[in-house]
Amino acid sequence: MTGTCKLCLNESELKQSHIIPEFMYQNVYDENPKRFYSLNVVLDNDGQSSSKILQKGVRERLLCEECEGKFSKYEDYAAETIYAKRNRNKAYIAKSSVSADGIYFLYEYEGFSYKEFKIFLMSLLWRVIISESYHTPEIDAKFVEQLRTALHNENPLDYDDFGCLVQVLKDRTGQIVGKLILQPYMTGGVNSDVLNILIDGFVYSFYLQSKMIPESQKTPFLKQDGKMEIIGRLLEADRGLVDKLKAAFDFFTKKIKNNGS
Repeated sequence: MTGTCKLCLNESELKQSHIIPEFMYQNVYDENPKRFYSLNVVLDNDGQSSSKILQKGVRERLLCEECEGKFSKYEDYAAETIYAKRNRNKAYIAKSSVSADGIYFLYEYEGFSYKEFKIFLMSLLWRVIISESYHTPEIDAKFVEQLRTALHNENPLDYDDFGCLVQVLKDRTGQIVGKLILQPYMTGGVNSDVLNILIDGFVYSFYLQSKMIPESQKTPFLKQDGKMEIIGRLLEADRGLVDKLKAAFDFFTKKIKNNGS
């Protein structure tokens, strides 16, 4: 299929591009048969909620072969770091700590390649925003174009451009609360809207106007020196997210029950 590549804007044969990279689905699939359930849950209108079974991660015809290859190298780097797909990972936890109440954890990382991981994060944000498969809240067109231009030029921008707070959700036993991907949702921060993407126990919170937020809130962002903080927290500490997940579970349970009756 030919069309306009969303990244370089050239007319070309378009590839089936993953919106969320395939390696991020590794714990989401059922083993036999290999599939996962995609849920779109509208909290205040159950009639608009929907579900479907998919055998591969969500893909759309977005990119030409050249731009697809451009993103692939940054995906490979992310797979090696966050998901430890290979043994070439050079990012490591230099220091960790836990709050007195045991609810919050802090992992201070060093050794990231700023360009490679920042561009990966930006590409994830951009694809989710422009995707027709995800019901992402509307984002100002100027931010979308700023992202597209930077990604096309392979420019990671400053550390506080589209800064991302990466969080990992755990239960009381210390296990990561994974195996699901939630539709992107918006929250309000100080001087910035925040677009949140929950993928297999990791929450990627992108500050769309991150230059405007207080310096103290930028501390966790990936820095040019390769340092980044990942915040761990118990899922139960986020009431809003718990409600979203409960609604998804209730809808899924009802759907399965209805299909079986």
